[in-house]
Amino acid sequence: MSPNSLENPFYHPEPNKGIPSELTGRFLDSATTQALTEALGEDEPCESEPQQDLPPADISMTGKEQREVEKEPLWIKEDYIKWAESFERDKNWVDKTFEFQKDGTTIVEGDLILEKTEIKQLPVGLMEVKGDFRVSKNLSFKLNGYPKKIGGYFVCNYNNLSSLEGMSEEIRRDIYLNDNKIRSLDGLPEKVVGDLYLSHNQLENLDGISKEVFYDLSLTDNNQLTSLEALKGVKIGGNLWLCDIPATTIPAGIEIVGVIYIREYQTELIADATRKGYQVES
Repeated sequence: MSPNSLENPFYHPEPNKGIPSELTGRFLDSATTQALTEALGEDEPCESEPQQDLPPADISMTGKEQREVEKEPLWIKEDYIKWAESFERDKNWVDKTFEFQKDGTTIVEGDLILEKTEIKQLPVGLMEVKGDFRVSKNLSFKLNGYPKKIGGYFVCNYNNLSSLEGMSEEIRRDIYLNDNKIRSLDGLPEKVVGDLYLSHNQLENLDGISKEVFYDLSLTDNNQLTSLEALKGVKIGGNLWLCDIPATTIPAGIEIVGVIYIREYQTELIADATRKGYQVES
């Protein structure tokens, strides 16, 4: 008697399962089974391919967030303290500055000022700085995707940044990226809700430029900037600064509320901008 029949008085034995050759093999000798299998035209069952043991997906996160977590785990408080001690801060500063959330991430309710601290990166898991974030004059600093949001100004001047990959996804005020070594604009937000300052960098073109800048856009003193073609279709709510760059032409179709500032000696660029209907001042 099956043990299951003791638990359930209505239990019926499970019917025989399997392909016919499996069933006949249980009751007939091997020679008879083989002959019957050939007569029925059955093939030998194929071995199933081994399945990889994959970790379960975390359905609470997007694919992008999942990849980020797998790449580098969130910092714990001890990591924050060790990081802070590298620029002469301590546990008390960490406790006052960062609000630790239940999911392991952190938020800064006010400003985060890290100028001249010689930091190399920001804490993994810092999701938002609700005030200004100032991180200028840190020559080894690299963007690493944090914080995700900045509620105030983002000031990141006089560093050695060559790339903007890993920049915050949302910045609610002006963006200052002057005096770096930026060669690519990939990583900039689609919209800049304020001014965008990119003066004194190493840009050769503007591929990756934001599609809309609410106020001024400054590209002054990019002495390798020969192409402005990526500005076509860009909306600029203030002025466009093109002083001291080698470009001699500008595309039509830039939506500029203000004027274009160009040095008097940049005669070819002035002539081209004027010919295309832009308001120019020197």
